[in-house]
Amino acid sequence: MENVIIIIVAAIPLSLFLFRWSKYHSRRLSLPPGPKGVPILGNIFDVPDSMPWKGFQELSRVYGDVLHLKIPTQSIVVLGSAQAAFDLLDKRSDIYSSRPHKLMLDLISPRPWNLVVMKYGLRWRNYRRQFHQYFHQHTVCDYRPIQVQQCRAFLRRALDDPNNLSHHIRLIYSAIILKIVYGMDVTNMHDEYIQLAETAISALSQVQVPGKFWIEFLPILRWVPKWFPGAHFKRWAAMQAPIINEMVDKPFDSVMKNIASGKAGESVVVTMIENMSVDSDEKLSQNEREEVARGVAGIAYGAAADTTAGAAQSFFIAMSLYPDVQRKAQQELDNVVGRNRLPDFDDYDNLVYIQAIVLECMRWMPATPIGVPHTVIRDDEYKGFFIPKDAMIVANQWAMLRDPEDYPEPDRFRPERFIKDGKLNNDVRDPTSISFGFGRRICPGRWLSSGSLFMTVASVLHTLDIHAIVGPDGKRYDPSNHIMEGTNLLIDKVPCFVTPRSEIAKKLIREWTFSP
Repeated sequence: MENVIIIIVAAIPLSLFLFRWSKYHSRRLSLPPGPKGVPILGNIFDVPDSMPWKGFQELSRVYGDVLHLKIPTQSIVVLGSAQAAFDLLDKRSDIYSSRPHKLMLDLISPRPWNLVVMKYGLRWRNYRRQFHQYFHQHTVCDYRPIQVQQCRAFLRRALDDPNNLSHHIRLIYSAIILKIVYGMDVTNMHDEYIQLAETAISALSQVQVPGKFWIEFLPILRWVPKWFPGAHFKRWAAMQAPIINEMVDKPFDSVMKNIASGKAGESVVVTMIENMSVDSDEKLSQNEREEVARGVAGIAYGAAADTTAGAAQSFFIAMSLYPDVQRKAQQELDNVVGRNRLPDFDDYDNLVYIQAIVLECMRWMPATPIGVPHTVIRDDEYKGFFIPKDAMIVANQWAMLRDPEDYPEPDRFRPERFIKDGKLNNDVRDPTSISFGFGRRICPGRWLSSGSLFMTVASVLHTLDIHAIVGPDGKRYDPSNHIMEGTNLLIDKVPCFVTPRSEIAKKLIREWTFSP
């Protein structure tokens, strides 16, 4: 009923807009194919708001790898193949690197701190340059001791509490990023900073789901008061806004206080604050430099833990379903590492099958199955189709990573697909060229994420066996029934438990001492 009232309020201005829109585009090349839609509202009911990667995949099977959805005030172009994404988002990145303006984002986070959703331009380049300085391929090597420490702390927690893996998995990456960025040590998911990030990033992820909030397609709804029927989105946004501000400010302010009192240890934030006084960019004021530092720290802290945890969940689920893969990986670890020590990054080059498992985790159940939408800044043409300026460009990474032409038997977890003659096979498309996004908006934290996942896979398989949870009916727990809302593929309960591989493995875990 609430949605009906909203439609009535918006109907007249929408009708005038759509008349002008259709008249303008009738003179152009044909738009990409798509479902017919309904009068006035177009395809608003065809945009999936739950697990959109699967809904878009079904539409692409009918209409092709470039499809168009007509939404009031907005065009959505969905890319369902890697080739289409590379052609547009990589090769034409000069016009496809911006982000759509999200009205819901204005409501829940009006401060321009979020690098991921920031429009392409000078501000974005300032933030991106600062982020890259602390998380590029070579710098992240400095964080390896922290990654190793937290992965081994996970082994101890998993051994002591094997039935609570979901909690332990998410804690690994939250603890890693909090230590790197803010120098903070956390030992459980109930830490106030982790709770802030969990709530804030969940809200930000939901805002990125195309079609979830009608205000994106009916901008007139921005003027609807919070008490109006159907304005639940405004009430929800009002609750999220202070939490997101806290996520950005609270840990940063804590580091500032520690610096003032002489208690601050090493961290990215400490280094950024120290560098503010010697920053050569005279175009930014001191306050602007601090705001950049807050934003860079906030997005590293808020986003990195979520996506890497999703990839790790994929790993545990895959191992429970494919015990032959688990056994093969453990054999490699025994041969390379031996049974009397824990694996380290020094073993990386010789653990080819472990590397292949990491790649297959990113392909089989990607943490970001649908990328953060791009937008095109001017009219364009692709394969004889017209792509209008300001169209939202959605890359369906799930569909690309399940393309049987690139990955035969895509539903099966097969690390062997990436190996040839004992080495990684460069002839197979690297899934990280898709799973971390495209063009100038590729994930700048990908090196840290990949390293953390590698160390998790190696550490866990060397010491633990992973088993599937089976219900009273004898069937495996189905994780698809517990997918959390948003653009990231996260589940609230990993359907697995672990046991130590051997007494030697148990001893290795027990003898390791956690020393924050």
